[in-house]
Amino acid sequence: MTDWHPEDIKSLIRKRGETIASLAREGGMTRQALGLVLGRPGERGEDIIAAFLNVDPQLIWPSRYHRDGRRKKPQPPENYQSAPRFAGSEIHA
Repeated sequence: MTDWHPEDIKSLIRKRGETIASLAREGGMTRQALGLVLGRPGERGEDIIAAFLNVDPQLIWPSRYHRDGRRKKPQPPENYQSAPRFAGSEIHA
């Protein structure tokens, strides 16, 4: 299984009438901190988003959890790698 795409997560949140910013406020986090969870591990933020979407965090981010549901500690280094912002859009001279 692969992690849900961050844009899909944001879209589901918006479709249910909220935003990352509003969830962050309600959860006592900054918008920036909660937004980072979309692409990097952060247990508190994962829990906030998953609770709002009414799913287990491991369903959204299976790479961050063992098959039995326990959170990986420490997280694997690949979970901290940033994907290119505009993959496939390199300019070739």
